[in-house]
Amino acid sequence: MLKAYSDARNRCYLHPHRPADQKCERCKTGLCEECVHEFQGQHLCEHCVEELDFIEASKPTFSDHVRGFVHSLRNTVIAIAVIVAICGGLFYAFRGLMNQPITPEQMARFRYAASGSFQTPDGINVNSTVLGASVASFTSERKGFEAFHVINEYAGTDYPGWRSVDVTFPQDFVITQQNVSDVSKVILTQQPTEPRDTWAQDFEIQGSTEGPDRGFVTIGRWQLQQVAGPQKFTFAATPAKWLRLRVLSNYGSSEYTSLAEFDAYVVPANPLGSPGGTPTP
Repeated sequence: MLKAYSDARNRCYLHPHRPADQKCERCKTGLCEECVHEFQGQHLCEHCVEELDFIEASKPTFSDHVRGFVHSLRNTVIAIAVIVAICGGLFYAFRGLMNQPITPEQMARFRYAASGSFQTPDGINVNSTVLGASVASFTSERKGFEAFHVINEYAGTDYPGWRSVDVTFPQDFVITQQNVSDVSKVILTQQPTEPRDTWAQDFEIQGSTEGPDRGFVTIGRWQLQQVAGPQKFTFAATPAKWLRLRVLSNYGSSEYTSLAEFDAYVVPANPLGSPGGTPTP
């Protein structure tokens, strides 16, 4: 039996009746003289020759390499062009925004968003435009120094405050709040870029729950100091939807009166004092 098996292995795989004179140098299959094929200096069977022919034909030529390089380069150029177009579009879109200064109201919105609350150490400023407050009426204003500047929550050198047209007194502002609120504190700030003699001096605060032109009661009367920075005035919590700031005098200017900011606060758990509080610079 072993001899029969050995004889079978020594015969040509295509012609079993012929003895195998050689073996395929690649797959070691027995071959007769007729079945031996020369390929690149090797003696191979027909199957191995076909496989190597296919492999050889599948190899990319120099032209294939060139075409692949050109195709890859073209795709790269297109990708770069798309990126440049997108970045350029974004740049031109945002350039205009970058050249526009942020308004005081936008700064206030950013500040509230960053803190996650409208609550501040002084309470909640119900005179803020961010919370829906608006100027219902005013006695006078100059162009570029409008009355709404006193409730934009900004007092500094980058934006103007309010100016009156002349030195007529009183100069009134009526501020409409979003809802009736128990106000117990006001904070007024002089405009640092204005001459000090134009700064507001004596003032009065009135409140109403009936309308912007009726039902006002006097909450208190105080005097602003001739100093920069917020000045705080506290009083018993008073319900009001409309607050009237009545400026009664300035520090001697014969041209106009100025003011930077008029804020009004609700202090929920701590009504403070009674009318007659003193300013805190």
